[in-house]
Amino acid sequence: MSEIEKIELYISRTNIPMDLHTKYDMMGKEWKAMAAQLSPVHAISLAFQYGQAKGYRAAKAEGKRA
Repeated sequence: MSEIEKIELYISRTNIPMDLHTKYDMMGKEWKAMAAQLSPVHAISLAFQYGQAKGYRAAKAEGKRA
């Protein structure tokens, strides 16, 4: 199994409630801004950092709901 397949499997096995998924997902305008203004490597790095921050906030929000 390739690393890409492992990543896709990890994502597919992560059961994200739809209300969190849409609220904490990256928007098209955010992807477009990164693609237009940054080098590919910087855009990917920033996207991962942004995803980590959004995931952290989603986890905090989920904890407050429980």
